[in-house]
Amino acid sequence: MIEKGETGLPVRYDPLLIEEAVFLALRGHPDAKRYHQKRDRLYEISDPEERERSFQNLHQAWFSRLGLASQIEKAVAERHQLNSTVKTCVIARATSKKEEGAELFVNPDEGLSGKERRNVRILICPESFLESPPLLLTFLRHELQHITDMLDPGFGYNPALPAVEGGPTYDRLLQNRYCVLWDATIDGRMVRRGWAPESIRAERLNDFAQAFPMLGDETGQLFGRFFDQEPHTHAKLIAFARDPRTALAGSPEGPHPGGRCSLCRFPTYVFEPNPECLPAEVISQICQDFPQWRSDHGLCEQCADLYKGRTQFENAQFPF
Repeated sequence: MIEKGETGLPVRYDPLLIEEAVFLALRGHPDAKRYHQKRDRLYEISDPEERERSFQNLHQAWFSRLGLASQIEKAVAERHQLNSTVKTCVIARATSKKEEGAELFVNPDEGLSGKERRNVRILICPESFLESPPLLLTFLRHELQHITDMLDPGFGYNPALPAVEGGPTYDRLLQNRYCVLWDATIDGRMVRRGWAPESIRAERLNDFAQAFPMLGDETGQLFGRFFDQEPHTHAKLIAFARDPRTALAGSPEGPHPGGRCSLCRFPTYVFEPNPECLPAEVISQICQDFPQWRSDHGLCEQCADLYKGRTQFENAQFPF
C-alpha cells in the first residue's frame, strides 16, 4: 500500500488501483509518451524488489500529477471527526460499480484504543477516477457520511439488525428498507449542505415509495420526515422499517395492506374483506387449527379460499 498523509487522516492507496487509474487517465493524454518512456526504463532495473518499488513510485507520482487523488483527499479532509476516531483510510480497487462503497472495520482487540481499532476502507473502480469530479466527490461524501453516522454515539449504530419473523426473506426486506431510509437521511443532509443536487430528492422518494408501498397517500409526508428533517437514530430507522404503520396517525387496528396474514404469516395486500361473515363451519375449521384466532385478526384471501374449499370438500356427498 502507498501512504498519503496530506488530509490529516492517513490515506493508503492500493498500488494496483493507482497503476490502473494512471494507465486509463493517460489514454490519449499529451504526456502519455513521456510516462511510457520513464516506465520502460524501469524494466532495466535488475533487482526485482527495487524494480517494483520504482514502478510504484512512478505510478504514485503520476497519480498525483494527474490530480486523481484530489477528490478523495477533499472528501476525507471534510470529515474532521475521522481524524480522532479512525486510524487509517484505505482506498482499494473495486471489481465492479456494484462493489463500490465505504466500510468500517473494527479490530476486536479491546486492548487497543478506540482509534487504533478502527479503519475505513473505500472501494473504487479505476474507471471512476475518470468521471466528472462532482460525481466522484458526491459519491465519496455520501459514503463517508455512512461512516460518520456509524461513529456518532448519538446515532447509535448497531451492525446487527434485529431478527424478524419469516426467516431470511424478511431479514433482507428489513435490510433493504433500512438502507433506503438511511440513504434518504444522508442525501437530505447533503442537499442542505449544497453537496448534492436538489434532483436527488426525487430519486430517493422513488426508492422510498417502492420500499414502502403500503403507505399510499402518506408516502410523501413520511418521506419528508427522513429526507427533510434531522437528527435521526439507528433505532428510529429500524422501528419504521419493521412497522411503517406506526408512523401513520390513526392507523386502524387489524390487517393492513402489506401486513402479514394471521394464519400463513406471508405479507399480502389482499385480505378477506369480511372475515366475520365467513360460514360458521369455515370459522370452526380455522379455530381448530389456530385456537387463538379471532375474526378481527383477519386472514388473506388465499387462506380464506383454502378453508372454504376444505369445508366444501368435507361436506360433499360422494356416491360409492
